[in-house]
Amino acid sequence: MQYLKGNLLDAKAQALVNTVNTVGVMGKGIALQFKEAFPENFRQYAAACKHKQLRTGDLLVVKEHTIEGDKFIINFPTKTEWFLKSKYEYIEQGLQKLVQVIEENQIDSIAIPPLGCGNGGLKWEKVRPMIEKHLGQLKNVDIQVFEPNEAVKELLKKQDVNKDVKLTPARAMLLYAMFYYDSLGENTSLFVANKLAYFLQRLGETSLNKLKFQASHYGPYSVGVEHVMHALNGKYVKGLEQMSAKAFEPLELQYDKLPELKNYVKKEFSTEQRARLSSLVKLIDGFESALSLEILATVDFIRKENPGIDREGIITKIYNWSDRKRKLFQIRYIDIAANHLSDYSQTLNIN
Repeated sequence: MQYLKGNLLDAKAQALVNTVNTVGVMGKGIALQFKEAFPENFRQYAAACKHKQLRTGDLLVVKEHTIEGDKFIINFPTKTEWFLKSKYEYIEQGLQKLVQVIEENQIDSIAIPPLGCGNGGLKWEKVRPMIEKHLGQLKNVDIQVFEPNEAVKELLKKQDVNKDVKLTPARAMLLYAMFYYDSLGENTSLFVANKLAYFLQRLGETSLNKLKFQASHYGPYSVGVEHVMHALNGKYVKGLEQMSAKAFEPLELQYDKLPELKNYVKKEFSTEQRARLSSLVKLIDGFESALSLEILATVDFIRKENPGIDREGIITKIYNWSDRKRKLFQIRYIDIAANHLSDYSQTLNIN
């Protein structure tokens, strides 16, 4: 067993382990790289998830034909939903199954990522001994374990710099809002991008209508926001290499591109769209901190999903949402957010 640094997809191995969830989303980190490199594997993986045939503890083995010959892609679930954290028990179960897969397919070399670490949130110092315990018993198998490596992320950041990035109404709208928020002295992040996109959509911005927001840990959230921001990465923003940023990890807006963005807004945006950006500024005034934005968006989401809900109903919904919200969302904060939304409901077209 050898421990390596670098990009697992460059490994000279007969089999590659791909960490996945069980709902068919390959949107981040190593999984996104696999999606782009092995389309047949993704097709079979997505189909298996659609029919609920892949669970934690199970592995999906796909044979891919490449220019280097056939490779086994072993899809290893480390989490259930894409937005949840991994669990050590999933790693334990999967490793037991992996031993069987290696033996049954007579695999002589395999490359393995740091299972459940990174976006999964598990600690490498706990996962590494688990890998050694299960795979250390195998004989005549070249086991290449790729450890967590910040250098890979930096390499990907450099590779994204030269990619061709074109502005679209949706990208420009969200990016402009991000620059405004950043100018207030607050850190921009995926969390912030989600909240700004959510309110722009609520204010009637049709270019963002494809974003589907749902109740998540930090309030209304859409995985589509990550895709919009990732499309801008390298030229207008940095920090989203392979979509691997955490929710509150600061993103680097590229201010040398701001004049280009302003010119696009001036030429391409309608009067209504520019007014919408002004409305967003008014709406989040006084709610710029991360917690304030979360409270404001959460209260609005509950009101949108439950027309006519009263004050007590909103509080109950929030406290049933999660333990985190129950601890952090004081009633007076909820009242302030609700009153603010009511004050702006007509002028900002929020019901």
